[in-house]
Amino acid sequence: MSELDLAINNGRVVNAHRSGIMSVGIKNGRILTLSKDPLQAPSVIDAAGLWVLPGVVDTHVHFALKQGQGDDATQTEDDYESGPAAAAVGGVTTFVDYAVSPRRRNPVDFLKERIAMADAGSCIDYSFHAGITNPDPSVVLMLKQIVELGIPSFKFFVTYRKWEFAVDMGFLWDAFNELRGLNGVACVHSEDDELIEYLRKKHESEDDMIYFSRTRPDISEEISVNDLVILAREAQSMLHIVHLTSEKGLNVIRRAQSEGVRVRTETCPHYLAFTDDVYNSPEGYLFTMTPPLRPAGNSEALWKGLVDQSIGIVASDHNALGKKIKDRKKHWLDVAPGLGGSEMVLTYLHSEGVAKGRFSAERLVELLSYSPANQFGIPNKGAVEVGYDADLVIFDPQERRTVHHEQLAMPGGFSIFEGMELQGWPTHTISRGEVIVDKGKIIGKPGRGKFIPRQINPDVWA
Repeated sequence: MSELDLAINNGRVVNAHRSGIMSVGIKNGRILTLSKDPLQAPSVIDAAGLWVLPGVVDTHVHFALKQGQGDDATQTEDDYESGPAAAAVGGVTTFVDYAVSPRRRNPVDFLKERIAMADAGSCIDYSFHAGITNPDPSVVLMLKQIVELGIPSFKFFVTYRKWEFAVDMGFLWDAFNELRGLNGVACVHSEDDELIEYLRKKHESEDDMIYFSRTRPDISEEISVNDLVILAREAQSMLHIVHLTSEKGLNVIRRAQSEGVRVRTETCPHYLAFTDDVYNSPEGYLFTMTPPLRPAGNSEALWKGLVDQSIGIVASDHNALGKKIKDRKKHWLDVAPGLGGSEMVLTYLHSEGVAKGRFSAERLVELLSYSPANQFGIPNKGAVEVGYDADLVIFDPQERRTVHHEQLAMPGGFSIFEGMELQGWPTHTISRGEVIVDKGKIIGKPGRGKFIPRQINPDVWA
C-alpha cells in the first residue's frame, strides 16, 4: 500500500485479547491497516522475531512534583521534558500525571499551568489527574470546571497533613457525591494518617531505617481502604485506590468488588519485586517511597491479584527523587520518599510476569496499556487496532540485560533494580507513527506530545 508512511512487518502483534504474526501499516499517525502479508512504505521496520505492543499507558507519574510547601518543599529531579523522554525509552507512549495543586492555589489555574509545561516539554502524549489538597467546600464546586477541561479523575490524600496534602472525610463525602454526577473518578492515596503520625512519634528515637516501614504498617492501608470503600459504596461513586501494597488492602477491595462497589486498584513494580528487608541494607534509605515496601508475603498476594484481575493496572508511581536529594537527610523520619521508575515498568513486568510464566503476553498488555486507557477514558490508545493512534513498542522478549543505573535514561543516580538481570527490552518506541526512540536513543523532539482530553465511561466501571 503505497499511501503508507511507515510499515512494521512480520512482528507478533499482541493485544489484550488476541495476538498473532502480522504487519502494521501507518498513515498520518494512525494505524491504517493490519495485514498478514508484509507491507510497502517509504520507511519499513522488520520486526521478525519481535513483538509489536501498544505503547505503555502509565497512569501514575509525578513529573516536577514538589513535596511539601514553600521554600522547604523538595522537588523531583526530572521535569516535563526529561521525565517523558526517559519513560519513552522504556516503551511509555502516554502518561497521566498527578498534578498536585498547592493548597493555596486555584486548582484550575494550576492545571492549566501544568498543561502548558507538558505541552512545551513532552515528547509523548499526556493527560493529568487533578490533585486536590484544599478541603474548602468551595473547591467541590470547581470539580465540574476541571471535568470540562477534559480531566475527569482526581487525586486525594488522606495522609500527609504535615504537607497540607490531606483532606478530611467530610470533604471527600461531598466530593464523591459531586463526582458521581460528573462521571468523575476519585483516586486516593490510602494510608491512615492518625495512626502513622502516632507511630512516628512513638518511635522517633529509633535509628534503624526499618522503622520507615514499621511506622506505616499495612493495617494503615487496610483501615483507609475500608473507609474509602464504604464512602464510595454509599455515594455510588467510582473509586480508584492508587499504589496498592498489601494483602490486607487487597482483600478489602476484593470483597467490595464482589458486592458491586465500583472500586478499582493498581500496584507498582517495586511492591511486586521487593520486601521491606531492603531497608536493612546500607542503601535502604534510597528505596523509600510511600506507602513503603511491605513484609514478606504481600508481594505474592499482589501477583495473585494481577492474575485473578482484582488488580487491574500496573503503573510506576514515578517520583524521581534521586540519590543527591535522599543523601541530604538519611534518617527514616526525614528521608524524601519516592522512586523513579516509569522507564522500567514494561521490562520488569514482562521479565517477572510473562517470562516466568505467571501470566500471558496478552495479560501484560491488558495491565499496562488496554486497561489504563479503558478505565481512565483515554481515546484511541492501548491497542494495536485500525483507527487507533500508532503508539507502538517494538519489543525483544528474549533480550537479557543486567540493570545498571548509569545505562538508564532517568536521572537519580541509582535504581532499585540495580544488578537484576531482566528479560525483555524495547528496541523502538513509536508515538503517533513517529519513531521517537531507536535502540535506546531518544530522537523524538521535546514538545511534540499532545494533551489528550478524557471522558470516563461509567459502564467500564460497572
